[in-house]
Amino acid sequence: MLQSVLSELHAEDDIAVLTIDNGPKNLLSEPEFIDRKELLGWLDKNPQIKALIITGKGRHFSHGADVSRFGTTDSDELSAKLENARELLRTIEKLPIITAAAINGGCFGGGLEIALSCQFRVASPSAFLGLPEIMHGVVPGMGGMERLYRLLGKEKALRMILCGEMIGAKDALELGLVTKLSENKNSFDETVSFVKELLNGKNLTQINAIIETFNLAAEGAEDPSKGKFEAVLAEAFKK
Repeated sequence: MLQSVLSELHAEDDIAVLTIDNGPKNLLSEPEFIDRKELLGWLDKNPQIKALIITGKGRHFSHGADVSRFGTTDSDELSAKLENARELLRTIEKLPIITAAAINGGCFGGGLEIALSCQFRVASPSAFLGLPEIMHGVVPGMGGMERLYRLLGKEKALRMILCGEMIGAKDALELGLVTKLSENKNSFDETVSFVKELLNGKNLTQINAIIETFNLAAEGAEDPSKGKFEAVLAEAFKK
């Protein structure tokens, strides 16, 4: 188990569970909710991990930054903290394993930016999602604007951000912001089932090959799947 001030990371067989834990709303009093190097080190020590689920403790995923602290941090210090958080989310986004956010309750601001760094999002029926930073005189600062644009397209992302819209789970599903809705009030168990279904019958080499290909393709690599078939075949027939 890996614990920090704002989160806790543990393994459930071949699935890692990263839980944001900071009060009733799981506020991000620091943008970097887990140390990036510690996360990567923990994953290196747990090579069986095929998937990562991010969730929030209790009723909410995360309501994002503590707005009461806006304007109280030195600009250079804030910029450094935001860059650390952006690098953390880029790292999560590029992990060669399956990643999913189990979303309950409020998933706002930095919370939604974290969820957007995952490949999949499973929301409870009562979940609400949004990037309301515009209402506090700022804009999303952890890469959420560009990720929302890539996911929803320019028009839908612009409207959501400029209006600070809070979107219910059903509308989020129709919009394409979440992958599926859980049937239960708590989405975690259904997210685990969803991830296990994706993992079923696949070894880590296959999962790595598929996700690494997609990551390279997103970066504009010329031949992103080169060598992947051979690597998977070699693993399948390894004695």
